[in-house]
Amino acid sequence: MRIPRRLNAALDGAARNARVILVVLPLVVAAVVVLWMPALAAFAVGVGVGGVVVHVRMSARVARLRAEADDLLRENGALRHEKTVIAKATVTSGSVLTQKLPSIPEEDG
Repeated sequence: MRIPRRLNAALDGAARNARVILVVLPLVVAAVVVLWMPALAAFAVGVGVGGVVVHVRMSARVARLRAEADDLLRENGALRHEKTVIAKATVTSGSVLTQKLPSIPEEDG
């Protein structure tokens, strides 16, 4: 199924401006509905304000957790690299050690 270009462009624009839409839409709904149903208007404003508050609080937590995960991944990568270097150094030094040992001739006796 193909999506029309204009609809695709509109959806892309909405995705780029999702925060603005999520804040403005409940306020527009509240402004339109306030004369007919004040309770629904108050609910729409509450949803908008609550959504912004939750987003702000969660974005700080998510940023902190992402930074912690990045640090752990960096540390893990550094440990893997160190382990690889040690493993290569051990193999290399072992082969060098066997090459440096002098051969002792056997005595015929």
